[in-house]
Amino acid sequence: MNTKRRVLLVEPHFVMRNTVANVARQLRLADVHEATHYETALRMLQTDVYDALLTDLGDRNDGVTLVQQVREGATLCDPEVPIAVMATGLDADTVGIFKTLKVQRIMIKPFKVKTAVEVLASLSGVALPA
Repeated sequence: MNTKRRVLLVEPHFVMRNTVANVARQLRLADVHEATHYETALRMLQTDVYDALLTDLGDRNDGVTLVQQVREGATLCDPEVPIAVMATGLDADTVGIFKTLKVQRIMIKPFKVKTAVEVLASLSGVALPA
């Protein structure tokens, strides 16, 4: 029986997505499911339940829209599901929106693998060894 939390990873760049997903799998942090784009992620969230979401902000701020839809109950996920966002940069307005939407963590790219591990562990409720 698989007791690992199901995390949806939304990241358009193959190398970044593959690195984060493989680290999570190798360290058994989560059962990671991958989406390359907002539209794919939304379909996945509307047809399956995930315990956490790690999404890229996207060039058109699709990450904001995706988080809003989760929080508004437009997906099968619990609206209070843990969410973290990855971005190459953010302005103060977007940070404010994410705070209002109760995003647990914002990771600025490029980030270290250790940061991704810590965030995935936090989203999955896994305690990392000291």
